[in-house]
Amino acid sequence: MSQFDLPPISTLSGSTFFNYFRILKQGRITRKYYYKVFLTTLIVIASVPFHIWEWIFFKIKLAGFRFEKPPVFILGHWRSGTTLLHNMLCADPDAGYITTYQSVFTNNLASKWMFKTFMRMNTPESRPSDNIKLDVDFPQEDEFAFTNCNHNGYYNFFYFPHNYDSFYKRSIYHEGLTRREIKIWYKDYDTMLKKAITNTKGKRLIVKNPVNTARIKHLLKMYPDAKFLYIYRNPVTVYLSTQRFFQSLLPTLILQDTDNEFIDSMIFDVYKRIMDDYFEQKSLIPEKNLIELRYEDFEKDPVGKLKNIYDNLLNEDFESVKSYFTNYFDTIKGHKKNKYEIDAHIINKIKDEFGSYMKRYNYDVPNEVIIKN
Repeated sequence: MSQFDLPPISTLSGSTFFNYFRILKQGRITRKYYYKVFLTTLIVIASVPFHIWEWIFFKIKLAGFRFEKPPVFILGHWRSGTTLLHNMLCADPDAGYITTYQSVFTNNLASKWMFKTFMRMNTPESRPSDNIKLDVDFPQEDEFAFTNCNHNGYYNFFYFPHNYDSFYKRSIYHEGLTRREIKIWYKDYDTMLKKAITNTKGKRLIVKNPVNTARIKHLLKMYPDAKFLYIYRNPVTVYLSTQRFFQSLLPTLILQDTDNEFIDSMIFDVYKRIMDDYFEQKSLIPEKNLIELRYEDFEKDPVGKLKNIYDNLLNEDFESVKSYFTNYFDTIKGHKKNKYEIDAHIINKIKDEFGSYMKRYNYDVPNEVIIKN
């Protein structure tokens, strides 16, 4: 399995000083990762003056800031089509978003002239799991960014996977957090999004984060008029694609050893948690502010589905921006989906774990999966 070819520096290098050490205290670091932690620590310490400037710069810039339009939150488990939907919506010139640069160096936007060069030199051209192109200015999900400014972000599990259960409970349910920590959690998340839209100079913020699928009540508390797009996909494909994605990504991020067997069990568990939390909370969203989208339908007619989003969710003129979407779609027409050859017992395991979700959405084993006897 191919992996990201990254230098021995953690994505925590974009964290603030105190946040960084709070995260390191949450898990046991395996000895072979000490050098990575050492190099990352040097970057974090060297960044302290820039973080102070960041705080001053945005305290002034964001004073009295209000979103011009309600933000749009794209929900859905990893590998469900959230990236495709996010990238297409962000092709609209009025869209604001978290960039790949901000997803790591969220505390260095005021000094991006320096840190962006460093990141550009070390960013792969594409994701090895699906060959999606990468660039420091492309749209990106926000949980890495949030983890780098608040130690109760969920993506701490990428560093300490064996603690994923406690990270989920703290980040999703705020279990074990004090009132002050919860208040800071909301403030940090809101500030991060406001910085994102000022950074990209958009009018409507488009946020893509699989973790938010289970955080609807928190998002509505901050943004009661927010719009939501939930995209879902065949659970069999989602599991296999997530497995490939995590097996290629985790080795470049972890600070403690794990194995594929543990990763597989984690994927099964987290999928069910996220889906169940979504089903429990989606009724909180006003009907006019939610569209649910089947990935396979979106893949067949992306422009038509986007028109429906503009007409019935955003209430904006689609024809004036249609060309941006068709142009983007033309650039990805040659993209080939992954194929999978899977032993029958693995398919049976997936059906056992995800049977209720497959039945709910009328899914069976997809054509891209070849079952070996």
